[in-house]
Amino acid sequence: MKRTENKTINFRRLRYGTASTVITIAVIVVVLLLNILVSSLADRYPLTWDLSTNNVFTLSEESINIAENVKNDVEIIVFSDEEEFTNPTVGASVGMPEIDTTMREFHTVLQQYRSRTDNKVTFQFINPNQDPTAYSRYEKYEVSSGSILFLSGERYKLSTIDELYEYHVDEEAYYTTGQFSYVFDSSKVEKILGSNINALQSENNRIIQVLVGHEEDQDTIDGLKELYELNGYTFEEFNITGSAEFNEDAEVMLIPAPAKDYSDAEIKRIRQWVTNNQKYGRHLLVFTDYAASCPNLYGMLDADYGIQVTDQLLYETDSNRKQQYNSFFPVCDIPSTNYTANSVGTGNVYTPLARRITTNLPSELSEDNALGDLGIPLTNYPESTHVVALKDFNSQDTANSHQMLEETEYPLTSMVAAILNRYDNNTGTEAYGSVVVSGCQVMAYSDYIQNGTLQNEELLLDTISSVTGHENAVTVSNKQFSSELVIFEPNVQIGVGLGVFTIGLPVIILIICLIVFLRRKNL
Repeated sequence: MKRTENKTINFRRLRYGTASTVITIAVIVVVLLLNILVSSLADRYPLTWDLSTNNVFTLSEESINIAENVKNDVEIIVFSDEEEFTNPTVGASVGMPEIDTTMREFHTVLQQYRSRTDNKVTFQFINPNQDPTAYSRYEKYEVSSGSILFLSGERYKLSTIDELYEYHVDEEAYYTTGQFSYVFDSSKVEKILGSNINALQSENNRIIQVLVGHEEDQDTIDGLKELYELNGYTFEEFNITGSAEFNEDAEVMLIPAPAKDYSDAEIKRIRQWVTNNQKYGRHLLVFTDYAASCPNLYGMLDADYGIQVTDQLLYETDSNRKQQYNSFFPVCDIPSTNYTANSVGTGNVYTPLARRITTNLPSELSEDNALGDLGIPLTNYPESTHVVALKDFNSQDTANSHQMLEETEYPLTSMVAAILNRYDNNTGTEAYGSVVVSGCQVMAYSDYIQNGTLQNEELLLDTISSVTGHENAVTVSNKQFSSELVIFEPNVQIGVGLGVFTIGLPVIILIICLIVFLRRKNL
């Protein structure tokens, strides 16, 4: 009997010893697999708690839309150490910790783009000083330290780390303390990534040729460049005072509020480019300077396209329809037309110092002339708006004390699209082109395009989309940092992984196994 009992006991010991060994091995395997999984997920899905009011570390709906429509592979090469984005310190050293937050946001958004596009968007970091061999492969793109290169096949876009954020000098602090102080404005991470990725998705390189050389308004150029490049267009500046030829592949020519008039020879070149040997298919976008005198340019717009740039400024008398209590800073309406389908609205387009624009073209086609030209007002001002002669303008006078001119034609407008329909006798087909003239250069400034309470952005997008026929416009706004963020730094991520997955979870599993083992042992 004793031998039988000993055999039974030995058998039980063997059985439970084997079970313990199997459980131990299983726990070790599970821990190893969990750590591998966590390490992989931490790299692809960074451990971040975004408690900001505007979700700084979370892709906006607009960026998600861009990511979901990525068809062409895009490689993003950042010429800097990756640690400058995972563990940044530059911002704190200059008194703007928001810059460090922007750097972390950039790294996180890159990962989210990679994940949401199933690796169609990839990225890498190269330090030109530490890895000159890798850097040399991209020198043909004229990159340098701090560059951000976007590559898709043979096409590419360039940006810089400095363009990821905006800040300004606190002039009041300087006058008070005698020292410069910098104030962080906003993050442009999503705008930079979204605009460049989106631009590389277009089958065609949509070029906007920007004429310079006549003291153009740089703020107008910058605002439109930022908006339109986000929607797949490429800006190319062209100094018209030189002898180089226009880009024949450009789709739109932009005249951004010149302060000096064009010569007769330059006007002739512009005419030849737009008409394109009577084939048209090209578009002209003109913003006028409120104070400039450009009779040659304005004469061409009148003679060729039926649009008149007047010497009158729009003057608002309704206090509810003017900004900063200034009658020369009116807001206007967007009428319902085929060219304003996504922007139609009332009193939401800000047009400071707007010249009155008129047209002698009909707004609707006549029944017997299907190929007639059209003049479509893109902005409307009600009867509370009047006109003041430019020569009588006084920016300091905001009360209703100006000599207002008699006006009976309402609504007034400051922006007109001339739609040109021609018949090409050589090809037997219709030839189409368009010219848009805005009497307000300020409406295209970045501050007003990015202002969510205004519809400047929607109108300008409708304008370019309607005249060129390219739709699917996207908008990505800058982000302001207005509250504290809880961010898991890489070392904290490691600590969390170690605590939860390497220690916490295995201990819980061992306790459960021990309880099961003891209960079975007592059976």
